[in-house]
Amino acid sequence: MMLAVLNFKNLVDFEEQLQFLDDLSHADVQVDLKISPTLPVPNDFENFEIISQNLTIKERTVGEISPSVLHHLHISTSFIGHLERRKSLNEGLLIVRKRLENALENDIKPIISVGQYSNLELVTEELDILLKDQPITKPIIIAYESLASTEMGRALYSIDEIRDVHNKIREFMTTHYPAIDYQLILGGHMDEVGSPIANAIGYDGVLIGDRYHTLDSFQPVLNVLNNLSR
Repeated sequence: MMLAVLNFKNLVDFEEQLQFLDDLSHADVQVDLKISPTLPVPNDFENFEIISQNLTIKERTVGEISPSVLHHLHISTSFIGHLERRKSLNEGLLIVRKRLENALENDIKPIISVGQYSNLELVTEELDILLKDQPITKPIIIAYESLASTEMGRALYSIDEIRDVHNKIREFMTTHYPAIDYQLILGGHMDEVGSPIANAIGYDGVLIGDRYHTLDSFQPVLNVLNNLSR
């Protein structure tokens, strides 16, 4: 089954997000769909999973989501250092590592975002910094996102480029982290056209941004994702 992660951003009205979730709860969803609203809500939907946009570090702090909050809401998956957040808040990889450590210690599946740099060697270097010496014994999700495509609102990559990224990450994980069970998803202006391409290349799923504020606007993408999962 194909994996799809839908991530809302802070400029999307929260009432609109809640309406989207309610409408989607009555829709036909055949894909493994995970949705992260800007504020976590209880994960009690039957046809999709609610996930968190962020997780705090282990040290005492304020204004961030703790593992305790996620457990209370029955949320078991969280983004760890989403690229747009890292760029806008100038958040370095060492902070992201601390978030990842907190996720692993509290049995929260991490979605690890890479792709801040387009150079393939830097992509795997970024991934290595995050994974090195981490006690990962359960499945994780690795999200490669073309950050420039997300920011510009159009695909700025070629099929050859995203195929090269896919092959590079797969090769890197096989060589350096063969024991880690992971899914690799592709982000960066993903839609009903890009999703089948990602699937054909070998990605396990797609990361979708907040262009879709209603079920009606998302339905063409959902139809394609459902077909790919059958």
